[in-house]
Parts: sequence; C-alpha cells; structure tokens
Amino acid sequence: MKNFSAYFKKEMLENLRTYRLLILFIAYILFGLMEPILYRMLPMILESEGFDPAMMGMMDTSQQGLLRSYMANLSQIGLIVVTLTIMGTLSQELQRKYWILPRSKGGSATTLVLSKFLLYGTGLGIATLVGFMVNNFYGRMLFEYTGLDLPGVLQGALLFALYFIFLLSLLFFFISLIQKGIPSVLLTLFVSFLVFPLLNNFSALQNFLPYGLIEESAKFFFDWSSLAPVLVSTLVLTALCLLGTIRRIKTMEIL
Repeated sequence: MKNFSAYFKKEMLENLRTYRLLILFIAYILFGLMEPILYRMLPMILESEGFDPAMMGMMDTSQQGLLRSYMANLSQIGLIVVTLTIMGTLSQELQRKYWILPRSKGGSATTLVLSKFLLYGTGLGIATLVGFMVNNFYGRMLFEYTGLDLPGVLQGALLFALYFIFLLSLLFFFISLIQKGIPSVLLTLFVSFLVFPLLNNFSALQNFLPYGLIEESAKFFFDWSSLAPVLVSTLVLTALCLLGTIRRIKTMEIL
C-alpha cells in the first residue's frame, strides 16, 4: 500500500508537469460549450451562405438532441483527443525504462499500471460528468427545455464514462504489447470505431459488448437491472485488460 501511494503521488506530480488531465478537462468543457453555440449560430451561417434557415427544423435542437450530438462528437473526436493525450503516460514509461528505478525500490508492475489507471480513470470520469453538465446547462439556456433533469444527464454521463474507462484499459493493454503510443492509439480507435460497431450487429453479442454502454447512455433513463450483462462484461473485460497489461510488463522485467 505504501508503494502504491508513492507511485500514485509520482503520477500526480507528473500530471502537473505534463498537464494531461487539464487538457482533458478543457477538451470536454469546450466540446460541451461549442455544441449549443454552433447550433445557435447555424441559422445565421446557413442564411449567409444562401441556404434556407428553415433547414434547422430538420435538426433536433431539444435538450436531449444537443446532448446526443455532444455524445456523438465526444465518442469520435473526443476519443481521439483522449487517447493521444494519455498514451504517453505508459508508453514513455516503458520505452525509456523509467519504471526501472521505482522497481529497484520495491515497486511493481501492478503499482505502475493501477496507479496510472486510477488517476486517469478517475480524471476521465469527472471530466465526463463536468462536460455533460456544461452542455446540458448551456443548452437549456439557449434552446427548449424538454424535461430532462440532472439525474437523467448524470446517468447517461456515467455509462459514457464507463465506456471510456474501459477503452483506457484497452489502450494500456495495447501499449504494453507494442510499447509505442501512436500504434496503440490507432488500434484502440480501430476497435471502437470499426470492430465494436460490426460486432454489435450480432444480436447474441449486443448485450455483452461495452459498446452497448454508448447506445444506452443516449436514452438517459433506463432500468439498471437490464444493463447487468453489459456492465458485468465491461468490468470483466476492463479487469482482463489490466491483468494482461500487468502480466506483459512483468514479462518485460524478466527479460
């Protein structure tokens, strides 16, 4: 426990130096603010370009519509920002052998991986909640309020955050295998953008894929008991990714 606390403090100090979590928070908040502003300005943009502003009627500018649009952008562009920002925390550690010194003082692969995962997983969770609340608050100021209260927003944000936390563990696993940041990011994006949507077409897998968390989060109100299969499978897959990462780094230590 003492080693874990020391390593976690090291991760926090490194984060203060690299501003990784600050970048994530700024990105989430900017995405949350830009969506309502863009929708508000779109009629003027359409009119200036010679289009009929009535085309805006084809877009869902309700409270839920803005949040769903925010979630769609976050799950694509936002995921790219997240993975590129976080990749260096483990890839640099392995490539440059920074873990050797803590290892010589009693540290382990387990403390290395779990301290990073706890810090950035917690940061992702909080940033997601903040981003959703910013988008919801600003959207309600500019557009129609359609009865979606804070509990519904937070429920959707929680499922969304769980999916991103799973992808964080997957990113760590890929980094441990190839020890390079960019290829690991590309593999993570490949799984999220292509593999999961393809597998989601098979009804037998839909209730067990972490990707289902994204779809369910867009509903905002749901029966938590019906989500048990996807929640359990997501937690199990996250644990397996972390165990695989730890096992791989231990093998590197032996070599």
